[in-house]
Amino acid sequence: MTTLTEDQVQLVREYTTMLQNVDEAFEYVVASFSDYSKTEGDLVLSDILSSFVQLIQVNDDLTTIFHENMEVKKSILGFNEVIAAAEKLDGIFEKSQEKQEVIQQSLYPAYKKWFDSIHPQLVVYTQI
Repeated sequence: MTTLTEDQVQLVREYTTMLQNVDEAFEYVVASFSDYSKTEGDLVLSDILSSFVQLIQVNDDLTTIFHENMEVKKSILGFNEVIAAAEKLDGIFEKSQEKQEVIQQSLYPAYKKWFDSIHPQLVVYTQI
C-alpha cells in the first residue's frame, strides 16, 4: 500500500467525495428524465461535465502519487472511457431525446463502471 502524506490523504479524501457527489448528481439527472419535478437536470448535468475538468487535473496528480501502484493507475486511466462517452454529447445538448439516450446508455454507465473501479481503491486511503 502506498504511503501518503497528510496533504495527499486530504487530496484523496476530497477526490473520493467529489466522485460520490458526481455519482449522486448522475442519479438526479437520470431521475429527471421521468420525474418532472426534478427541473434542474440540465444544470446538474452541466455541473457534472464541469467536474470532469477538475477530475482530469487531479487524475494527473494521483497518477504521480500512485506511480508504483499499477492497479490504481490503470483505474485512473479508465476515466478516458468516461470522457469518450461524454464527447457523445457534443452537438446534442439541446436535443432532449438524444441527450437522454447518451446519458442513460453510455455516459452514466461508463461513469458508474469507472466509479466502481476507482472509488474502493482510493477510499481505503481516507480511512487511515
